[in-house]
Amino acid sequence: MNTLSFRRSRVQIAAPLAAVCALVLLGLWITVADAQQQLAQQQDVVLVPHRATYDMKLNVARPNSGIVEVNGRMVLEMVDSCEAWEVKQRIKLKFLRNDGEEFDTDSSFTSYETKDGLQLRFSVRNIQDQEVEEELRGHADLEAWGGKGRASFSLPEVRSFDLPPGTLFPTSHLALIIRHARDGDKSVSYSVFDGARLDGAFTVNAVIGKPPRGAGAPAIRGDVGLMRGQPSWGVRLAFFAAGDQGTANPEYELALDLLGNGIARSMLLDYGDFAVDARLVQIQALPRPRC
Repeated sequence: MNTLSFRRSRVQIAAPLAAVCALVLLGLWITVADAQQQLAQQQDVVLVPHRATYDMKLNVARPNSGIVEVNGRMVLEMVDSCEAWEVKQRIKLKFLRNDGEEFDTDSSFTSYETKDGLQLRFSVRNIQDQEVEEELRGHADLEAWGGKGRASFSLPEVRSFDLPPGTLFPTSHLALIIRHARDGDKSVSYSVFDGARLDGAFTVNAVIGKPPRGAGAPAIRGDVGLMRGQPSWGVRLAFFAAGDQGTANPEYELALDLLGNGIARSMLLDYGDFAVDARLVQIQALPRPRC
């Protein structure tokens, strides 16, 4: 599941579905046995290939944000390609500031993550008012599940750095969050790398609870059978830059009405200065390949 980060005048996409306030942290001391158990848990979750369309609008603008209105749309695809999950996400938003200025953002993220959770290829592009403001591209590899890894960028510059043991990629992280929810866990913490920043992985703290009131009430078009009979949870994720956990506020937070097959019925994207609602309006089943 993809995440979002805000930088003053623009909105940026960082990789999906991958999620607070006061959090109970579990810590990450990864042993070989722990890693093997996590891998089995992640592979036990059956994600569904789908294309989801969300209408987006301003939830709240806090004092001094300068934002008075936000409207737009997000399209998220999860494609099963036998050995990997291909994720494509695009968000187009129109902002109105309190001085009357308007600006448009167009942010896209694509990734290819192997189902063993060990390899990730990623591409990020952020456009404001039809001008490319940022472009990231690269790949990352882990030595083993629960082991250390290395991330390498080719854009915007050639750069490589190590990833700490226990780092997860986004789709693996999503699957593990669902497994923790199924097991009744209330909070978990992981290091997650998605390729959306040049300075390393996020520490992502998750609080898991009941789905929000009124979940699933809005009319949704398309293959709504994908959502029937699925367990659901309210999941709130807080994203901390490396080294900031426990000493600073999160860079942003993501609240999800999350189903057991990986579909999110709604999201709340909170950047601190303002927050944006994303409501599912259309769902389409994508084919599973014959592998």
